[in-house]
Amino acid sequence: MNSTKHAVAITLFASTKNGEVHYTKASAQKIIILLAKYHDKQIQRRWLFYCLADMEKAGYIRRKTRHRHDRDGKITQISSLITFTLAGIKYLVKKRISGALALLKKMMKWLNGGDHRWPQEKELTPQWTAEEVTQNKMRFSKLLTAL
Repeated sequence: MNSTKHAVAITLFASTKNGEVHYTKASAQKIIILLAKYHDKQIQRRWLFYCLADMEKAGYIRRKTRHRHDRDGKITQISSLITFTLAGIKYLVKKRISGALALLKKMMKWLNGGDHRWPQEKELTPQWTAEEVTQNKMRFSKLLTAL
């Protein structure tokens, strides 16, 4: 990746609050303004979209297009949600971007099941003994024959 694409990756990561949120809603114009302000890169919208397409093709980011339904029935496209993939975060870690390693650790913890914000299967599945299972099967068969 050239220096502009590298600057776009850093800008996208910074707009996710250094990985505190999993996505960014920054518009193309906002990204261009941030590139000019912090990286001294003057680019046009078309080049930004080429950079984003190249990063998406390389597997570093994913984009989800969004639309809004206006009151007069028109559908308006709004800025896409952009999120980093595991490969994208590894790229940022390799380039020694501040905060990327912490995000990589959080993502790996989530992928390996160490993140317990959601109930795990063993917590939802009843833990019955073999006797209870056979007893419940007999009850169920009695219920079906009664119908």
